[in-house]
Amino acid sequence: MPIAFQSATTATGNNGGNNAATVTINVPAGTVNGDMLILGVVVSEAAGVAPTCAGWTQKATHNGVQDGAGPPPYDADLTTTLFYRRASSEPASYNVLTDGTYGNYAALAMLRYTGVISAGDPFRTSATVSRTNANPFSASQTSATLSGVQATDMALHLSGTAMGGWNTNAYDLAGPGGGWTERGEVYMTTNSTGKPAVLFLEQLGTGTAPVITGTGTAVTASNVYWVFAAGALMAEPVAAAKNARVTTTAVRRASTW
Repeated sequence: MPIAFQSATTATGNNGGNNAATVTINVPAGTVNGDMLILGVVVSEAAGVAPTCAGWTQKATHNGVQDGAGPPPYDADLTTTLFYRRASSEPASYNVLTDGTYGNYAALAMLRYTGVISAGDPFRTSATVSRTNANPFSASQTSATLSGVQATDMALHLSGTAMGGWNTNAYDLAGPGGGWTERGEVYMTTNSTGKPAVLFLEQLGTGTAPVITGTGTAVTASNVYWVFAAGALMAEPVAAAKNARVTTTAVRRASTW
C-alpha cells in the first residue's frame, strides 16, 4: 500500500508575550494505531529555542538567527520544526510548548498518513534551510533539496514564514502546482503580530525542492521571512505486507482444523 495522506488539523497561538506558553492542537479525524502523524510547528520570536511536544520525536528544526538573519529589529528569529509520531492510543489533542524562552506567536499543523514504514525512523532523509540571511524579504523562496529519495518515498516540505514588519496586512502561501499537493495550511491572523504561517507540500518520489510563493499586501511590501524543514517518508516494504498476508492466511486456515 503506497503512502497516502488521510486528514489534518491546524491551530494557532497568540500568546502575547507569555513565555513558555502552550498551544493545543487536535489529533486528525480517523486516526488509528499505526498511522504516521506529522507535526509542523512555526514560531515567530523563537529566540533560538525549538518547540517541544511530549511523546513526539523532533526530526528537524531550523532558526533564521543561526544563519545570520537580518536586518534587525525584524522577526528573523523564526523557528520551523518538524516532528513525527506513530499513533498509539492517541488522546484527543496535544499541548505544544512553543518556546521555553520567549516564543509568542505560533502556527501548527498535524497531518495523518497511512502506508508509512511501521518501525524505526520513518524518514529516509531530511534537510533544513533558512532563506532569511542573503535575501530576508522575498515574495517566493525555495525549500531544501532532499538526497537519496526513492520512488515510493513521500517527500514532505514544511514551509514556515512570518512577517518582519508587524502591521495589519495579510498574506497567503502557495506551492508551485504540478505534482505538488498542499496540506495543512494555516495562518495566525491577529493584527500587529509576526503572523507565522504553515504550509506543507507533498509529492511522491522526488528530491527536488519546491518553490513557495507568497501573495498579498504584506508580501508586495517585501515583508516575509522563510525557514524550511523537509523530509522523505519511507513506505512500508511490499515484502513485509505480503508476509503479513501469508501469516494471516495460515492462522485462519489453522483455526478451521
